[in-house]
Amino acid sequence: MKLRIQSTQIVDHEELRTLLIDSLDQLVGDNAQILEPKLPWEGHPILVADARQRPVLISFDPDNAQAALLGGLQAAEQISSALTWINQVYDALHNQQHPPRLVVISRQPPPGADSILAACACLKLFSYKVLQVNGETGLWLEAVDERQAEPDTGTVQAAPQPAPAIVPDTQPVRAADTLPSLSDEEKLYFRQL
Repeated sequence: MKLRIQSTQIVDHEELRTLLIDSLDQLVGDNAQILEPKLPWEGHPILVADARQRPVLISFDPDNAQAALLGGLQAAEQISSALTWINQVYDALHNQQHPPRLVVISRQPPPGADSILAACACLKLFSYKVLQVNGETGLWLEAVDERQAEPDTGTVQAAPQPAPAIVPDTQPVRAADTLPSLSDEEKLYFRQL
Protein backbone atom coordinates (compact mmCIF):
# COMPACT_ATOMS: atom_id res chain seq x y z
CA MET A 1 0.00 0.00 0.00
CA LYS A 2 1.38 3.37 -0.99
CA LEU A 3 1.09 6.34 1.31
CA ARG A 4 0.02 9.58 -0.26
CA ILE A 5 0.75 12.44 2.08
CA GLN A 6 0.05 16.01 1.13
CA SER A 7 -0.30 19.25 3.00
CA THR A 8 -3.60 21.05 2.68
CA GLN A 9 -4.92 24.40 3.80
CA ILE A 10 -7.77 24.66 6.26
CA VAL A 11 -9.73 27.82 6.86
CA ASP A 12 -12.91 26.44 8.39
CA HIS A 13 -12.99 27.01 12.14
CA GLU A 14 -15.40 24.13 12.80
CA GLU A 15 -13.38 21.60 10.82
CA LEU A 16 -10.31 22.60 12.85
CA ARG A 17 -12.35 22.14 16.07
CA THR A 18 -13.27 18.59 15.00
CA LEU A 19 -9.64 17.75 14.21
CA LEU A 20 -8.50 19.15 17.57
CA ILE A 21 -11.08 17.10 19.46
CA ASP A 22 -9.77 14.03 17.63
CA SER A 23 -6.24 15.01 18.79
CA LEU A 24 -7.01 15.55 22.49
CA ASP A 25 -4.57 12.88 23.68
CA GLN A 26 -1.71 14.72 22.00
CA LEU A 27 -2.80 18.13 23.29
CA VAL A 28 -3.83 17.32 26.86
CA GLY A 29 -2.67 13.76 27.54
CA ASP A 30 -4.33 10.40 27.79
CA ASN A 31 -7.78 10.00 29.36
CA ALA A 32 -8.90 13.56 28.63
CA GLN A 33 -12.63 14.15 28.83
CA ILE A 34 -14.49 16.82 26.85
CA LEU A 35 -16.63 19.01 29.10
CA GLU A 36 -17.76 21.58 26.50
CA PRO A 37 -16.81 21.25 22.83
CA LYS A 38 -17.82 24.86 22.12
CA LEU A 39 -17.89 27.45 24.88
CA PRO A 40 -20.07 30.50 24.11
CA TRP A 41 -17.22 33.03 24.36
CA GLU A 42 -15.23 34.68 21.58
CA GLY A 43 -13.43 32.07 19.51
CA HIS A 44 -15.57 29.34 21.08
CA PRO A 45 -12.77 27.50 22.92
CA ILE A 46 -13.00 23.87 24.05
CA LEU A 47 -13.14 22.97 27.77
CA VAL A 48 -11.58 19.63 28.75
CA ALA A 49 -10.78 17.79 31.98
CA ASP A 50 -7.34 16.14 31.93
CA ALA A 51 -6.47 12.79 33.55
CA ARG A 52 -6.13 14.53 36.96
CA GLN A 53 -9.59 16.08 36.55
CA ARG A 54 -8.12 19.57 36.15
CA PRO A 55 -9.66 22.01 33.69
CA VAL A 56 -7.84 22.61 30.40
CA LEU A 57 -8.96 25.30 27.99
CA ILE A 58 -8.10 24.84 24.30
CA SER A 59 -8.16 28.07 22.31
CA PHE A 60 -7.49 28.08 18.59
CA ASP A 61 -7.75 30.07 15.41
CA PRO A 62 -7.06 28.76 11.90
CA ASP A 63 -4.89 31.75 10.95
CA ASN A 64 -4.68 34.43 13.64
CA ALA A 65 -2.30 33.44 16.45
CA GLN A 66 -2.93 36.64 18.39
CA ALA A 67 -6.69 36.07 18.37
CA ALA A 68 -6.19 32.50 19.61
CA LEU A 69 -3.93 33.66 22.45
CA LEU A 70 -6.00 36.66 23.54
CA GLY A 71 -9.29 34.77 23.30
CA GLY A 72 -7.78 31.94 25.33
CA LEU A 73 -6.47 34.28 28.02
CA GLN A 74 -9.86 35.98 28.28
CA ALA A 75 -11.71 32.66 28.52
CA ALA A 76 -9.21 31.35 31.11
CA GLU A 77 -9.86 34.42 33.24
CA GLN A 78 -13.63 33.91 32.96
CA ILE A 79 -13.32 30.25 33.94
CA SER A 80 -11.00 31.06 36.85
CA SER A 81 -13.43 33.60 38.26
CA ALA A 82 -16.38 31.19 37.96
CA LEU A 83 -14.52 28.02 38.95
CA THR A 84 -16.68 27.30 42.00
CA TRP A 85 -19.83 27.19 39.86
CA ILE A 86 -18.10 25.35 37.02
CA ASN A 87 -17.04 22.66 39.49
CA GLN A 88 -20.68 22.16 40.43
CA VAL A 89 -21.79 21.92 36.81
CA TYR A 90 -19.07 19.51 35.67
CA ASP A 91 -18.73 16.52 37.98
CA ALA A 92 -15.58 15.41 36.13
CA LEU A 93 -13.60 18.22 37.79
CA HIS A 94 -14.18 16.82 41.31
CA ASN A 95 -14.18 20.31 42.87
CA GLN A 96 -10.65 21.16 41.79
CA GLN A 97 -9.61 24.66 42.72
CA HIS A 98 -6.86 24.95 40.14
CA PRO A 99 -7.14 27.57 37.42
CA PRO A 100 -7.38 26.09 33.94
CA ARG A 101 -4.31 25.26 31.92
CA LEU A 102 -4.37 27.02 28.58
CA VAL A 103 -3.48 25.34 25.29
CA VAL A 104 -3.28 27.67 22.27
CA ILE A 105 -3.19 26.32 18.73
CA SER A 106 -2.47 28.38 15.63
CA ARG A 107 -0.65 27.99 12.33
CA GLN A 108 2.34 30.00 13.62
CA PRO A 109 3.31 31.02 17.18
CA PRO A 110 2.05 34.46 18.24
CA PRO A 111 4.56 37.33 18.26
CA GLY A 112 6.56 37.41 21.48
CA ALA A 113 5.86 33.74 22.18
CA ASP A 114 9.24 33.22 23.85
CA SER A 115 8.57 35.80 26.57
CA ILE A 116 4.95 34.69 26.96
CA LEU A 117 5.99 31.06 27.48
CA ALA A 118 8.72 32.09 29.94
CA ALA A 119 6.19 34.03 32.02
CA CYS A 120 3.25 31.61 31.92
CA ALA A 121 3.90 28.12 33.22
CA CYS A 122 0.28 27.08 32.64
CA LEU A 123 0.40 27.93 28.91
CA LYS A 124 1.28 25.55 26.11
CA LEU A 125 1.53 26.66 22.48
CA PHE A 126 1.14 24.39 19.46
CA SER A 127 1.54 25.07 15.79
CA TYR A 128 -0.32 22.88 13.33
CA LYS A 129 -0.36 21.69 9.76
CA VAL A 130 -3.26 19.94 8.11
CA LEU A 131 -2.28 16.81 6.23
CA GLN A 132 -4.14 14.39 4.03
CA VAL A 133 -2.90 10.81 4.22
CA ASN A 134 -4.54 8.57 1.63
CA GLY A 135 -7.54 10.88 1.54
CA GLU A 136 -7.99 11.11 5.34
CA THR A 137 -7.53 14.56 6.90
CA GLY A 138 -5.52 14.89 10.11
CA LEU A 139 -3.44 17.35 12.12
CA TRP A 140 0.29 17.49 12.57
CA LEU A 141 0.79 19.24 15.93
CA GLU A 142 4.13 20.58 17.13
CA ALA A 143 4.64 21.95 20.61
CA VAL A 144 6.29 25.36 20.56
CA ASP A 145 8.84 25.80 23.28
CA GLU A 146 10.56 29.07 24.14
CA ARG A 147 13.68 28.15 22.15
CA GLN A 148 11.64 27.64 18.94
CA ALA A 149 9.12 30.45 19.30
CA GLU A 150 11.20 33.25 17.78
CA PRO A 151 13.80 33.12 15.02
CA ASP A 152 17.40 33.04 16.16
CA THR A 153 18.98 36.49 16.07
CA GLY A 154 22.51 35.25 16.64
CA THR A 155 22.72 36.49 20.22
CA VAL A 156 23.02 34.21 23.19
CA GLN A 157 20.63 34.86 26.03
CA ALA A 158 20.67 33.40 29.50
CA ALA A 159 17.87 30.97 30.21
CA PRO A 160 15.16 32.51 32.41
CA GLN A 161 15.25 31.33 35.99
CA PRO A 162 12.00 29.93 37.33
CA ALA A 163 10.34 31.88 40.09
CA PRO A 164 10.44 30.22 43.50
CA ALA A 165 7.31 28.31 44.35
CA ILE A 166 5.08 29.90 46.97
CA VAL A 167 3.36 27.34 49.14
CA PRO A 168 0.40 28.65 51.14
CA ASP A 169 0.27 27.88 54.84
CA THR A 170 -3.42 27.05 54.80
CA GLN A 171 -5.52 24.48 53.01
CA PRO A 172 -7.38 25.75 49.92
CA VAL A 173 -11.02 26.61 50.43
CA ARG A 174 -13.29 24.10 48.73
CA ALA A 175 -16.29 25.32 46.76
CA ALA A 176 -18.64 23.17 48.84
CA ASP A 177 -17.51 25.08 51.98
CA THR A 178 -18.20 28.56 50.58
CA LEU A 179 -21.17 28.34 48.23
CA PRO A 180 -24.49 26.54 48.36
CA SER A 181 -25.02 23.79 45.81
CA LEU A 182 -26.61 24.68 42.51
CA SER A 183 -30.07 23.41 41.74
CA ASP A 184 -30.69 21.36 38.59
CA GLU A 185 -32.22 24.44 36.94
CA GLU A 186 -29.13 26.53 37.76
CA LYS A 187 -26.81 23.84 36.39
CA LEU A 188 -28.83 23.75 33.18
CA TYR A 189 -28.65 27.56 32.95
CA PHE A 190 -24.84 27.61 33.33
CA ARG A 191 -24.43 24.89 30.70
CA GLN A 192 -26.42 27.02 28.25
CA LEU A 193 -24.17 30.08 28.73
